Amino acid sequence: MPSSDSGGTVAERLPASLDTVRGLACLLLVCFHVVGDTPARGLGLPAESGWHYASDSLALIRMPVFTILSGLLYGCHRASLRNIEDFAIKKLRRLGIPLLVLTLLMWSGRSLVHGEDVSLPYALTHSYEHLWFLQALLWVFASVALVDCLARPSPVRLAMLVGGAALLSALTHTTSFLSLERAIYLLPFFLYGLLLSQLPAGFLSRRNGIAALVAALAIMAYAQGGLLGIVPRLRPDGIPAFACGAAACTALLALLPRIGALATIGHYSYSIYLWHVFFLAGGRMALRAAGHEDVPMLFLASAFCGLAGPILLHRVAIRHEWSAIALLGIKPARRGLQAA
Repeated sequence: MPSSDSGGTVAERLPASLDTVRGLACLLLVCFHVVGDTPARGLGLPAESGWHYASDSLALIRMPVFTILSGLLYGCHRASLRNIEDFAIKKLRRLGIPLLVLTLLMWSGRSLVHGEDVSLPYALTHSYEHLWFLQALLWVFASVALVDCLARPSPVRLAMLVGGAALLSALTHTTSFLSLERAIYLLPFFLYGLLLSQLPAGFLSRRNGIAALVAALAIMAYAQGGLLGIVPRLRPDGIPAFACGAAACTALLALLPRIGALATIGHYSYSIYLWHVFFLAGGRMALRAAGHEDVPMLFLASAFCGLAGPILLHRVAIRHEWSAIALLGIKPARRGLQAA
């Protein structure tokens, strides 16, 4: 961990815990989809189940951490007028192609297995399953890249943009067409990640990490009251929720040591995000078809499938250019391809 007097920015001296934090975000996301966002999905557990309570307790940090890390990594290679064409092509390939392929596969699979509630045109043009994140990120990358090409804001101006985006997210409710509403929700987190990348590396000091941890825990403690019906629930697009996600990610980057297993998961974070639902659902259905209904066993086995399956798929897909592009959105390099 860089000390407070470390030279350079966070983007120039990425924290050793980066892949570990990415891996943790992946793990939380996979576990969330194993449990299911409603009693009718995932393991099919009652809404009052402790599994749902635990999953809901982490809602303020799951997607915020994913998005902040995306912004931080964008800050390492920001768009400019010189590279905007190449940048746009890469992002369309990285996000747009998997979005199209996975939407078609998921919609077709769900239609065949138990029927789908929405039409294919709707699935392609609105927030659909976990793929809304890809659609929303296309908006976010386009808007942030445009600003960077025109003005390249300084850290001070980035901080102002973060505040403005957080207010916009809290106050604006717009269409779900092409996941625009979700893009507005993600924007302040992405901008915070970009801001973080431009700050001195010493910002991620132990002292700042502890302060951020205290702030995140305080907001999460209040959120427990909302889950228990004691106080109003925090809105995921509200200012307190944004502060919690930003503080939690800062604390994790500053305080978490490198953990090999999580770092390995983090190395394949994007592939896991794309494909985990297919593998965890397949594992769960196979176990239930074999007569297994023990919830802890179903949870652990499904989570393992949701993590290991996409990693294996990644290793196979990168052997051929067509499969790497279609399934992962990446173009293999001459000497092989690194995970993203």
